[in-house]
Amino acid sequence: MSFERIEILYSYLYADLGRHRDIKQVDPRTIGLLETQFGYTDPKLLGKGSFGTVIRFQRLEGGEDIAIKCLSPKDVREGERKLWIKLRHPNLVTLLDANVCWPLNVVCFEMRAFPKDLMTAVQENEYLKSPLALQQLKIWLYQVLCGLNFLHNTELCHLDLKPDNVLISRWTARAMIGDFSCLSQKPSKIKR
Repeated sequence: MSFERIEILYSYLYADLGRHRDIKQVDPRTIGLLETQFGYTDPKLLGKGSFGTVIRFQRLEGGEDIAIKCLSPKDVREGERKLWIKLRHPNLVTLLDANVCWPLNVVCFEMRAFPKDLMTAVQENEYLKSPLALQQLKIWLYQVLCGLNFLHNTELCHLDLKPDNVLISRWTARAMIGDFSCLSQKPSKIKR
């Protein structure tokens, strides 16, 4: 996948927004296309936001859990379209691939699936009863700060950081910032 490929797909889709439907809820045909065209199976809804829906799938090849964010081309923001693809940091969710489900014109962003977000993690009984809960929270917050530091050093701002957008890795228990729909470049100079 390349930045150019995303730009070409996006330009094509954005040219005729009159034909595109709102897909706050994912059309079952989209799920069917994802399964047949891209080799995904076992869909489970992970969440719905203002602009799209995230579905967990399993890859037929390898059995890896992945998450697909599905949205209408008109709802794809610059942060996801131009900036997310460039981000590589241990505390930021990596964009694995981007595709368009034809003929439904649904933009799909592929990333690793995470079992929980920070809000869910700190509300679980296992976490609440742990004598190391505060220490774990400090580690997660430090990791979030490392991710933010990376973004700010590359002149980017997240603009929607909240516990729901911090995902916890299953194997490493690492905190990773996700949902880059509001990612924005810092202005070069602030006018006063």
